[in-house]
This record gives sequence, structure tokens and C-alpha cells, in this order.
Amino acid sequence: MTKRTPLYENHRELQAKFVDFAGWELPVMYTGIVEEHNATRKAAALFDVSHMGELMIRGRGAVALLARLLPTRLDKLGPGKTMYSMFCNDRGGVIDDLFVYMKGPEDYMLVVNAATKEGDCSWIRDHMVTGAELIDMSDEIAKIDLQGPASPIIAERVLGDPSVREMKRFAFGTFGFQGHEILVSRTGYTGETGYEMYVPGDVASGLWNELLAGGQGEGIKPAGLGARDTLRLEACYSLYGHELSTDISPVESGLSWVISSDESYIGREVLTGQLAQGAPREHVVFELEGRGIPREGYIIRRGGQEIGTVTSGTFSPTFQKGIGMGLVARGTATVGDAIEVVIRDKPAVARVARRPLYQFGGQRKQ
Repeated sequence: MTKRTPLYENHRELQAKFVDFAGWELPVMYTGIVEEHNATRKAAALFDVSHMGELMIRGRGAVALLARLLPTRLDKLGPGKTMYSMFCNDRGGVIDDLFVYMKGPEDYMLVVNAATKEGDCSWIRDHMVTGAELIDMSDEIAKIDLQGPASPIIAERVLGDPSVREMKRFAFGTFGFQGHEILVSRTGYTGETGYEMYVPGDVASGLWNELLAGGQGEGIKPAGLGARDTLRLEACYSLYGHELSTDISPVESGLSWVISSDESYIGREVLTGQLAQGAPREHVVFELEGRGIPREGYIIRRGGQEIGTVTSGTFSPTFQKGIGMGLVARGTATVGDAIEVVIRDKPAVARVARRPLYQFGGQRKQ
């Protein structure tokens, strides 16, 4: 049975076009992907991502459990801070990528992907330690993302608290809204400044409407999954099931910086080996030099030889060209190299570029 978020009726009123995503009926766009993309880059946009999972890990064994599951140092965290990490299997493949929020020394929130949530819960239970507790709060929590350069102005206006505007990146705090407490973090998936807001499901509609109303003077627009994908691709953010999977390691996907823990985490032997010796494949970012749109699964060639495949691709509204990411055999392509992406049996010339194409806050990576 297809699921719907608490904001479904809001989307219907805004005449959203819906699509099935990981078993959820979600808006893919409202007025158009390019228009929503550009609003995010130049003003502000509002995204419903309530399909994401929120898992609480609590108790005196919480740190020991997370140290077993995550390849990232936990001392990067502190109360009111969040970080990106992932669960890896014993082969080094990624079970899921996620954000970890430290609410207290024995109180953590994990934000996981919708399609992998049930598997994540099973993985955590399979490796449970004494004194730790797992609580799935996904059905009680809605998630609204406010993204774009005007988002701090809108957040302060709606929440009525100047401190929300001063929050540093990857910080979070609790704020009041209509008598309810909501968690707000300075994070996002667009490459722009912004916020992710975790709110009780029965409060979500009110907050969504207030944010849209409060941002009208700033040019805010509701945005769907289509713009979310083009935005994250320009910023070269990985998407689970594309750049990451149980058969793709964080080293292969260009995210080796998440591997920093000295603990005996799952997959450590493989991952530290790949860090030291290199992985069989490596991640590349590319731009087409002519017309065409690369898509997942397209073959990547160099010098007439197949070297890998596209993991994600799209037409970039910002750069007005086809862009993509891919996995290629190690050592076969580096920044500046010409490659070919086979689009409908025809080779399209592309150039390997530096990651990210769109640097956080609006500057192109040189």
C-alpha cells in the first residue's frame, strides 16, 4: 500500500504532480523542475521529505552501539551537532547513508533513507549491545526542508527567534512553533544554506503553510523530488542506490573522509585496506561538452574502452549542460580527461571535472 505524508493534502491544493518513491506518493514537481531548482539557488524553496526515517538510539550503551556500526569518529559530535556517516557491511559496502544527531551523551537520532529504514532497523537490532535501545519514531515525525539563500530570513520570521539565523552549519536546536517543540538543523541536500525541520506530524501542515506565507516576499516556492535531484547532482551529493549501495564502498564513491574511527566497526578491515591500497573502482564527476543528457546505467568509455557506468545524470539548470557522476575502474580517468558517455548507442564527449560542480553557497568549484 502506497504511503502518504502528513502534507499530502497541502500538495494537492498546490496542484503537485505525484510520483511513487520508495513506496510513498510524493510530489515530483509543482510548477516545473527548472523553476523550482532556480528558486532554491536564488531565493528559497520548501521540500516535503517526511518519508525519511527517524530512529532514536538511547541508553548507556548508545555510544558503544554507534561505535560498532559507524566508520566515523563519534568525537566529531557534541550535544547540538550532527554529522554524516553510514552503515557498512563486512565487505565494505554501504547498507545506508545517514545523519547522526547527538541530543545528549546517551541520546541520538539517526535520519535514514525511506527505502532502507526497515533493513536499518534489522541491522541495528542484529548488532545491539547491552544498555542500548532502538526506537523508531518515523511515523510520528514529519520533515520539512527550507533551502536557499533567503531561508535564514524566512526561518527567523516564522519561528520568531533570531538565534535560528545564527546557527552554524551542522548545528541543530529546538524551537517553539504554535506551542510545539520542533528540532531544526542547519543542513540540507541542495548545496545551499538552509534548514531541515523535524516536527510532529499533526503540526506539519501548519508549519508548511506558515513557511510558504512567510517567504512570499522572498520568492519562496514549493519544490518536489525533481528539483531535489538536480540540485543534489550539481552539488555532487550521493544518492543511496546510485552512488552508494551494498556493493559500493564509501572509498569507491569518493566519500573516504567518513572513515575516521579507530574503533572495531563493521567493515573496518576492508575499508582501511581500500584507504591504504586503493579500491577497485573510483568515483568521477563529468560534464558533457555537447548536447545530451546522461542517465543511470549509461556506459562510460575512454580511448574506445569501456571503463565504467553512470550512477546519476541529469541536465543542469545552473550550468545549462548535461552533468553526471559515475564509477570507473581505478586509474582510468582523472580530472581534465576526455571521456565518452554512450547515450542511445551514440558516444557523447564529456570532461572529467572536480567535485563538486556547484560548491556550497553558490561558487563553482575550480
